[in-house]
Amino acid sequence: MTTQNSSNTEQFFTNGTIYIDAKRKVKNIVVKNRKVIAVDVKKEDYKEAAIVDLNGGFAYPGFCDSHVHPLEVGVMSGGASLFNCATAAEIAEKITETIKKMPKDAPKNTPVLGIGFYPKDYSAWSLEDLAIIDEVTGSRPILLVDKLGHNCIINSVTINLCKLTSKTPMPMGGSIVLQDDKPTGMLRESAMLIAGNLLFPLIGDDEIIKGAEKIFNHWSEVGYTGVVDLMGGPFGRMLRPELCRKMEKQNELPIRMNYMYTFTSLDEIDNALKLKEDDTELVRFCGLKIFVDGAYSAGQAWTKDENLLGHNGLYFVYSDDSYGEKYNLNRIVEKINDIGFNTHYHVQGDQAICTVLDALDNAIAKQGKLTSVHTLVHIAFPTDEQIERIKNFNGHVVATVQPSFWEAESGNEKYYGDKDFKAYPIKKLIDAGISTGMSTDFSVSPIELAAPSSIMGIAMSGAGDPENHPPLTMESLIEGFTVGSAATTPFSHENGKLDVGYNADMVIYNKDLYSVSKEELSKDNPKVMSTWLGGCNVYKG
Repeated sequence: MTTQNSSNTEQFFTNGTIYIDAKRKVKNIVVKNRKVIAVDVKKEDYKEAAIVDLNGGFAYPGFCDSHVHPLEVGVMSGGASLFNCATAAEIAEKITETIKKMPKDAPKNTPVLGIGFYPKDYSAWSLEDLAIIDEVTGSRPILLVDKLGHNCIINSVTINLCKLTSKTPMPMGGSIVLQDDKPTGMLRESAMLIAGNLLFPLIGDDEIIKGAEKIFNHWSEVGYTGVVDLMGGPFGRMLRPELCRKMEKQNELPIRMNYMYTFTSLDEIDNALKLKEDDTELVRFCGLKIFVDGAYSAGQAWTKDENLLGHNGLYFVYSDDSYGEKYNLNRIVEKINDIGFNTHYHVQGDQAICTVLDALDNAIAKQGKLTSVHTLVHIAFPTDEQIERIKNFNGHVVATVQPSFWEAESGNEKYYGDKDFKAYPIKKLIDAGISTGMSTDFSVSPIELAAPSSIMGIAMSGAGDPENHPPLTMESLIEGFTVGSAATTPFSHENGKLDVGYNADMVIYNKDLYSVSKEELSKDNPKVMSTWLGGCNVYKG
């Protein structure tokens, strides 16, 4: 819950160690109108300022999770939790438990949602599996999203509502798992749109807010003061920023919400043009997000080499007009460059990265320059040549990474063999001087690995496999959570530091992060003493 303070009142933060970035320390800062107005000053020069005692704590610029899905996951988390489920029987058991807990007066056609399953083989989902799910769901439609957010299971009721058959036209980058020419209920990548666009609009505002509040509050408690919400996935758009503004108005939003407009084709971009008009202090339009390829952890990343499934993965856009003008990434990037929108690109394979970089080069050749920042999210399998190309865009191309993926996504050698272990060369990106934001992509990374201090422990130890995952330094991690994540937004001049002119967003720990060994770093060590948003105390431990 946000604790309001008068924006006109000067605040003097003292009696602690204050990092105004990853390196520089000061003894105090002065805050007014929610921004830092002075650092390392004499108290007598600010006699009217209210003293904020840090009680010997260690303050850092507030951390930002530069890729997360609080609204979408919040909705799904209110349903069945399927995170340890791999088989139809295991999923059916959890659905049965969820249905028993539903209000007795809930209509029999109330959708059952769920999130977290991860089967051994998506393509092996069968009509027998569908029958197991049907038996426990009865007349209720269901939509169960996997832990990656890139695949879903529906039952026969939903199949009929969607009028889904083997001949249903697929969005680019999507596929239906069939058996005997019949849908089995497993929808992959953009095929999820068929069910998602039908069922998600039926979910009420209160239900969405209820789930999102839990995530926002948890993120604030572990040290985040900002997120970049992609507000959509292969299952469709969850574009509901007005709900976050409602929470802000009610003084219940403990975090800065920078939201993206997820789109799939050229003809959708214009729909985002008016979103900036509704910006508030905490809820602001951040730019666009587009899927270029599928999920690496489901064998769908668009790679130059064949994976062990015998194909190069799935792509959602292409490099020319082969699939129509609206899916031509060169045309898409040219339009983005005309408008000047910051854009995030889902790239988990080297061919996906190459296609984006080629499109950016094409825009420069035709239009003279890039007008905004382009973020490569989940960047996986980049080649040394591609890293050099990214560097040569001189800050117009940045990246987000998830060190916790080293742990959370183990076992994908079934898709990529030995190459799997080199999927996320995070240190290479950082050492090349590429601005690199840190993130969770919750719920791909489970909530127990969401805390920055947990991620730091994984990153500094190389997830126990330093040969394949060269460890990161604490300094690079703090930079990633602060200025690195801010660089993925249009607001890098306001967030990511505690220097003069920046928002007074900060997290206070009971220990210096630099003093805690990688073995000791955890969700609760060091302990978050408090979190501040624009000089307002939004969490106190």
